[in-house]
Amino acid sequence: MFKRVLPVVAGAMILSACSGGTPTCSDSETVDLVLEISNDELVAQLGTEFASVIDMSLDAIRTQGHDEKLDTYQCAADLIMSGPGGESNVPVEYTVESTDDNDEFYVTVYGL
Repeated sequence: MFKRVLPVVAGAMILSACSGGTPTCSDSETVDLVLEISNDELVAQLGTEFASVIDMSLDAIRTQGHDEKLDTYQCAADLIMSGPGGESNVPVEYTVESTDDNDEFYVTVYGL
């Protein structure tokens, strides 16, 4: 069974926004980016070979806050990692914020 294999770090990536406004915590583009950041961190910590046999998904996505003036979201979810050794749930938090020109958004993940 997996234990908490990743130390606490933060990762950030940018994605071009498809439409106006910041994507919410559970939007597919946000979820995809959180999973991409998580996979990149898994590769960095444990290598490509190990990461390739791990399936990841987010469960219990929660919006913990929304700053309407800045249009940013504070989010939490359970990162579920499944592989040959079993399944592990890791609580993660992440923020979603748009750039000033609303052409891109940033996702920063904490708790990996």
